[in-house]
Amino acid sequence: MTRSNFSPRGLSALVLSLGILVGCGETGPSESLAPAAISNVTGIPLTGPAGSALAERVVVRVEDAAGNPLPGVSVTFTVSATGASVDPATAVTDDRGEARTRWTLGRTPGPQTLTVDAGGTTTQITATAGPPLVASLAVNAGNNQTGSPGTNLATNPSVVARDASNNPVQGVTVFFSVLSGGGTVDQASAVTNAQGVASGGAWRLGSGVGTNLLMAQVPQSGVTNNPLVFTATATAGPPATVTPLSVTQQSAPVGGLVSSVPSVIVRDASGNPAANISVSFGITSGGGQLTGASQTTNTQGIATVGSWRLGSSPGTNTLTATVAGLAPVTFTATATAGAPQTLEKTQGDNQQSQVSRPVPIAPQVRVLDAAGNGVAGVTVNFTIGSGDGSVVIGTVVTASNGTASVGAWILGSAAGTQTLIASVAGLAPVTFSATATGGTATSMQPISLVTQTGTVGSGANSPPSVVVRDAQGNPVPGITVTFSVTAGLGTLNGATQVTGLNGVATVGSWTFGAAAGLNTVVASTLGLPNVTFNATTTGVPTLVAVFAGNNQAAVQGTALAVPPSVRVTDGGGQGVANLQVTFAVTGGGGSINGASQVTDATGVATVGAWFVGGGVPNTLTATVATALSGNPVLFTASGATNIGITQQPPANTTSGTPFTVTVQLRDANGTTSQVNGVPLTISIQSGGGTLNAGSTALTVNTTLGVATFNVSITGGAGARFLAIVGTGVGNVVTTSVTLP
Repeated sequence: MTRSNFSPRGLSALVLSLGILVGCGETGPSESLAPAAISNVTGIPLTGPAGSALAERVVVRVEDAAGNPLPGVSVTFTVSATGASVDPATAVTDDRGEARTRWTLGRTPGPQTLTVDAGGTTTQITATAGPPLVASLAVNAGNNQTGSPGTNLATNPSVVARDASNNPVQGVTVFFSVLSGGGTVDQASAVTNAQGVASGGAWRLGSGVGTNLLMAQVPQSGVTNNPLVFTATATAGPPATVTPLSVTQQSAPVGGLVSSVPSVIVRDASGNPAANISVSFGITSGGGQLTGASQTTNTQGIATVGSWRLGSSPGTNTLTATVAGLAPVTFTATATAGAPQTLEKTQGDNQQSQVSRPVPIAPQVRVLDAAGNGVAGVTVNFTIGSGDGSVVIGTVVTASNGTASVGAWILGSAAGTQTLIASVAGLAPVTFSATATGGTATSMQPISLVTQTGTVGSGANSPPSVVVRDAQGNPVPGITVTFSVTAGLGTLNGATQVTGLNGVATVGSWTFGAAAGLNTVVASTLGLPNVTFNATTTGVPTLVAVFAGNNQAAVQGTALAVPPSVRVTDGGGQGVANLQVTFAVTGGGGSINGASQVTDATGVATVGAWFVGGGVPNTLTATVATALSGNPVLFTASGATNIGITQQPPANTTSGTPFTVTVQLRDANGTTSQVNGVPLTISIQSGGGTLNAGSTALTVNTTLGVATFNVSITGGAGARFLAIVGTGVGNVVTTSVTLP
């Protein structure tokens, strides 16, 4: 027998053979080698949390009748408690006659039994299961409540404790304590019931308004949401007092605003600020004006009137602030008169004169007090605002009626608008305008389009227009300009025009001839070069059709990549310009920018943008304001509104092992929506750990509506709940994977 072939089973066979040959003892060799006893040699008390594996493996020794260890014997381990298990369930004794298994206790605390069988010889081993380990705490009831200061909340705060398999944990002590707000809780500690629930009893809020916090925790590490914090809000009771917050006596000029706007504070019987209480402000004497007379107290219990303007007569003005059921608060202000308040124009604005000449009427102003009375003896300064003009006697003192006039305002040498400013120290200045007209005409230039397109028999969108100027570039009014058709046989209305103050003359209208091609109008005036305007016309529009932007997809609320457009053509397929096209959303709930468009030189009209909605389908029409074939044109688009998972993660995976999750954008009907470039993000919603070696989230852009996440999770054993969200996508989808 070689060493490599020697085994405990071989040793047993050898001993048996020797026993047969020599005949040893009164008991036969086969009887002495049969299992006769099983002993527990684990060596420590068997205790642990219910539902968890014991810290040490269970070790038993199988012996024959003579007390000798038996190797090679098959041993079966059996447990009966709910949720209990052994690994392995069958083991073979080693050369010391020992067999081992790992015993996971059942979920119910208390004594539990392991039955050991070796060839018909049995024994039982007892272990004590303590309270299960808590994996997470969660709010069961009583969070985010509202109540009055010093009173019990309607619902007692309670928590639920669960193990790693999300089963309720009974027998766990939960400690409750007030964190802030000054309130109390009836039970400082409570033990979870069969549903894993423990309550702190009644929670009485503190005496002040605002946030109250209560903490619930278990004396165990590694528990999710431990400690757990409850929030409650104490709101003030009914209003009991209203008192002034601003000054109650002040003064201001007649017709002026008081500097300290009336303000009150409302409190409840405990002195807490009372929010959302209606306060009415009203004038009781003086005849002034209020803005914001109806107010509601803010979170500090404060209500403030918008503004208080005093009456037009000197004397006492009063105002009251009233809260229903409480005595009103009175504010007093004394109206004073006399100080300059405003500066207004009385004559000489918006005049016309030739360049370098004075305006016909000297500009005049009036200084008023708060009551609208003229104020005498006030210095007014007249200065040039724009243009290179000048003033004569620019500093003037107001007369008894508050008026002051400049000696003269001489316009500058440049035609156009010029300004004069009248100012008084401490008051807002006023500005006078005048128009300086030009000298002898030396040039005529076009100011409308000189080249345009249109449809035969239609009117020009840009009627011919010219400007006549002098040598300095100033516009020259009063020049007669004649417009004449020289090609295309079109017609004109208002062919003879006279330039206005801006030097501009514009034909009334230009209607193109009946034949497609070149149309020409010439503008002429005595002594100046002519100006020519050309227009190329197309035939009558006959067809409108999709040009671009149909059958696209986008995330709900975002614009399609290609704005829809149509093209209008005549009988020869040539694009027709200058036709009105109206775009309108007809389905899906989306919206558009730039609904009204005009066809360009190629006959194309494009909507500003189409933002798809959440309905199905999204439709848009384009309607031409003319009876055409294909009118209206219908566009269809898909609006991506939610995310669907098309490839779930594996049910179980090890820490750091990559796996794949694939999602697809869909519309409201569940139809796939092929939108490119939408960022979708996957992250761990609960369970702890990190994604892809330390990241908190992973973002992938969609390709044809599909996003594939290549993920690995690092962390301890337990379930991980993953959430997938998208920018502008309405829903959040979740999935899970478990790390053993």
